[in-house]
Amino acid sequence: MIMKTLFKILLTIGLTLFFLFAGIFLLYFKQGPAHEGLKFIDFADRDFKLENIVSIDSTQSRPNVVFILADDLGYGDVSYYNQTLINTQHLDRLANEGVVFNNFYAPASICSPSRLGFLTGRYALRQGMAYPFHHLNGNIFLSIGNRLVNFLGSVDMRGEYNIVNGIMESEITIAELLKLNNYKTGIVGKWHLGTIAQNEKFHPSNHGFDYFVGLEASNDDWPVDFYQNKEKILDDIGLDQQHYTQLFTDAAKEFIIQNKEEPFFLYLAHKDPHQPFFPSERFKGKSKAGPYGDAVEEFDDSVGQILELLDELNLAENTIVIVTSDNGPWYEGNTCGMRGRKGQLFEGGYRVPFILRYPKKINTSSAVEFPATGVDLLPSIIAESGVGLPKDRKYDGINLFKILEDTSNISQAKERPIFLFHDFAFDAIRLGDWKYIESNNSYTWPIPLENSKYVTRQYVPKYSPENSD
Repeated sequence: MIMKTLFKILLTIGLTLFFLFAGIFLLYFKQGPAHEGLKFIDFADRDFKLENIVSIDSTQSRPNVVFILADDLGYGDVSYYNQTLINTQHLDRLANEGVVFNNFYAPASICSPSRLGFLTGRYALRQGMAYPFHHLNGNIFLSIGNRLVNFLGSVDMRGEYNIVNGIMESEITIAELLKLNNYKTGIVGKWHLGTIAQNEKFHPSNHGFDYFVGLEASNDDWPVDFYQNKEKILDDIGLDQQHYTQLFTDAAKEFIIQNKEEPFFLYLAHKDPHQPFFPSERFKGKSKAGPYGDAVEEFDDSVGQILELLDELNLAENTIVIVTSDNGPWYEGNTCGMRGRKGQLFEGGYRVPFILRYPKKINTSSAVEFPATGVDLLPSIIAESGVGLPKDRKYDGINLFKILEDTSNISQAKERPIFLFHDFAFDAIRLGDWKYIESNNSYTWPIPLENSKYVTRQYVPKYSPENSD
């Protein structure tokens, strides 16, 4: 009798596990793949000599460039958009001295493809990339697990894998182009364009950067390697992260000081305010928006230190400073009342703060309403630096300085489409004052958290604009 009962229990457990795993695999195959018929061979590297496809004007002035990228900073997290719980005094100063773009779109609504778009001037889909890179990129169990949590409403990134394993050698970054005109180039902070430990070709030094101090991936993608140039200093930063924001700021300042006598390009890609939040002791409890707000204020302080150093070295006049975010906020953060968040096609996922300051050419502060996007950075920066666009490929961005210096060119921005993608498909478009969404991806948590009918609303930081949906 006991044996029969035990057998029934084991049979029940066995059948339950069988149907559970069968359901997971069914979900896996039902959801993907989403590569739209694209294959790795479509993005295979090819041989070419960069100097043969790029023209250089060595007589043109060469401004310094400081590109500061936040991680998951919300459109409404900056105080120049009238929120009062997070003090972003240094971003406010930059906004008062430069140009604020009120309709600026990240190149993607998630991390790796957005960073690739910023650095190459091309949509990441052209390069076989639609998702963040993980250490186990392409691993079926990771993919199944991510799809399962997506199905449960935790994230909206499907868990699918990229067609490529990292930035391809045939892709050309801003750093590579600027080096042709004798720029010194450095990246500090988060890279996230391929696992260096898997393949050395994904190291920033193989993509135009002379100097690298930073993390291989996101601060929650453990194990997270920490590098100083080509040397791996730590196999995993773990949870001991409080000191990294200042460490990155100091490394960025060191790079500027070392190269103050020659043109330089600094890409400072902070880990903040990506979760988990680890503000340093100086910033813990400083904001009125919890650990997230503290992380934003520490990011803002870093921006302030960079601006102060440029002033001290008399470099501010001839330095282009750009500050923006790789995408909208994730579980916390303020979208300024716009619908959607990180990973989604709605405005809250794509539209981000963007400030540009270049005193030598733009000596008055202003705000512009025409739509712009992260793939505009490369064409804009290299045009100011005496470097032409490579002639062998299609670029998706435009030169923003051409419009800022002569508003009669504004039709170029208003009449060009900005494409927004999810998975390996363009599902939305912004054209002029209109936005069209053909099909929206999953409506996932944490969006429902902000809806008043959900009890979990009480756990969401309450610093969205009043009367916002």
